[in-house]
This record gives sequence, C-alpha cells and structure tokens, in this order.
Amino acid sequence: MKHFFALLALSAPLLGAAQTVPQQAAAAARPQASASPLRYQPMAPVGASALVQEVQDWKAANAAVGQYPRGHRDIVKWEKAQPPAPAAAKPPPEAPR
Repeated sequence: MKHFFALLALSAPLLGAAQTVPQQAAAAARPQASASPLRYQPMAPVGASALVQEVQDWKAANAAVGQYPRGHRDIVKWEKAQPPAPAAAKPPPEAPR
C-alpha cells in the first residue's frame, strides 16, 4: 500500500504536465485562428445516375461470372494456363559504409 502512495506522489507532476494550457485552447477556439484549407470531395452519384451505374456494375459482374460456367474448376484451369509472373528484380545490395 505504501508503494501505491509513493507511486501516486511521484506521478502527480507527470499528470499535471499532461493537462492542456488554457491559453492554447482559447487561441484555437477563435474564429480568426489559422487552419488548413478545406478540400472539395464530390458526393457519390444519387438518383437516376446512381441507378444506371448500379445496373452497369451488375451487368459487368454477371458477364464476368458467366465466363466460367463450371465455377471454381474453370478458374483454376484458367490460372494454370496463364504464364508465371516474372520475378521481381532484386535491388542491388548497398555498398558497405
């Protein structure tokens, strides 16, 4: 128990230093405070244009799945028929310093 109180007494200055300085917080709340500019992010399509996009995505996905009428078996066969990917070039070793 006495170790607890000793630890508490030793950690009090550290906890006090973790508190924010009121002047800095007040400066950030001012409307004139500097801030980074806002970036424009366009919204996702809504309404009829979103519906057209969903239909096109669905049709493309359905056509892609239709290429493999036997499912996974055809995909594995297609993967085996593809040439192996070229090995990535290894960077030259660094010169000793």
